[in-house]
Amino acid sequence: MILSILFISECFVADPIILIVGRLSGPKNGVILSILRNVAPKVVQKIPRARFVVVGGPVADEHSELEKKFPYITFAGHQKNLKFFYQKASVVVGAGRVALEAMALQKPVLAVGERLYVGPLLPDKSELAKATNFGDCSGKEDFEWTQMAEDLLGLLQNKNLREKTAKTGYGLLRSDYDMEKIYPRMEKLYQRVYADKNLAPFHELPVLMYHRVVEKDPLFTKFNLQVTQKNLEKQLLFLKVRGFQSITFEDILTRRLPTKPIVLTFDDGYEDNYRYLFPLLKKFQMKAVVYLLGNRRHRTNFWDTPKGEPEVPLLRPPQILEMAKSGLVEFGAHSLNHAKLTELRAPEIEREVAGSKAALEAFLKKPVVSFAYPYGAVNEEIKQITERVGYTFGVAVNSGPTRFGGDLMEIRRVHMFPDTSIFDYFKKTSGFYLRYRKLLGK
Repeated sequence: MILSILFISECFVADPIILIVGRLSGPKNGVILSILRNVAPKVVQKIPRARFVVVGGPVADEHSELEKKFPYITFAGHQKNLKFFYQKASVVVGAGRVALEAMALQKPVLAVGERLYVGPLLPDKSELAKATNFGDCSGKEDFEWTQMAEDLLGLLQNKNLREKTAKTGYGLLRSDYDMEKIYPRMEKLYQRVYADKNLAPFHELPVLMYHRVVEKDPLFTKFNLQVTQKNLEKQLLFLKVRGFQSITFEDILTRRLPTKPIVLTFDDGYEDNYRYLFPLLKKFQMKAVVYLLGNRRHRTNFWDTPKGEPEVPLLRPPQILEMAKSGLVEFGAHSLNHAKLTELRAPEIEREVAGSKAALEAFLKKPVVSFAYPYGAVNEEIKQITERVGYTFGVAVNSGPTRFGGDLMEIRRVHMFPDTSIFDYFKKTSGFYLRYRKLLGK
């Protein structure tokens, strides 16, 4: 065995090496034997110094006989140090994990698997390679051994082509197979599947939209964004009596939903949410989602004061952290600067949407899964950006389908007002309110 390894090492240094890595059993073994019988002779005829090295096992009699018959073929068996073989190879032949390992070491890959010959990993083959796991998965079996011989010769005889193939493979690995990029996409996919299953029993899952919670109605307000603590307490008691359980958006992704779920959302992150909402949540053991600006330098409602609304303070960092630690409040993003996104260009939209997520996650030390569009202003471009930067939910106001889950990037909410009566509250939490409003054309 030592002599065999020394021989391989000498060949790696002096001669072009075609490395084939794969198990020598099942369909993979048949493909490897076909390459050695149909492709290798044509390559060696043109490049006599070329050598084919096969790493994998178990090495059986048919392999040993082939090795004895053709001196340019070496079966190295199972090897612990595959990196050594990859590094010495001129071209790596394989699929699946083998292709990825070779790409990571910036070696040119000739993709062929159990079902399909793909070819040199050049830009025009990248999509086919990804779709078939580099040849291992395909509806039909299709091997072009003559073409493979020509492609292999082209790679061995053209240094620039080998470098281009290696560069393409490495770039594909970084863009599509980097675990730092794959993990969030896979996690989001699983979350979406779980959310769809969770939401299947419901048509309307009430999502209520509040803003401020105050002790007394202010003497002057232009937009009527408040609800008194006393009225909110009546509403929460009403929900308890009727069997509602408040949930957060994270709950939709991580746990089985109760039979009567409801989501309570509070936009802008006013300090009165800490003073008057938070005690009620603790009293009734209910949850809420509060939407914050990512730019924590903003201390007051600066976006409304030029329009005549009284200035009021926003939540301070210690208050936010205390609320988050309680497990009763989930925080979502509301842009960096309360921007009306429909009036911005794409780069500015992304800065507001992605920047708020990054800032809040760094502050809260946990993922932020939902985004509330300021002013409810949203369009398809904004939704695409919001989803692309990593949010699972986007909440609007009077837009989006009536069915919760019909479009998770445009979740329709029910606006709560200071004068909402208990009867109106009953309608708004009934489970058919959104469809009722749609019938009325509202």
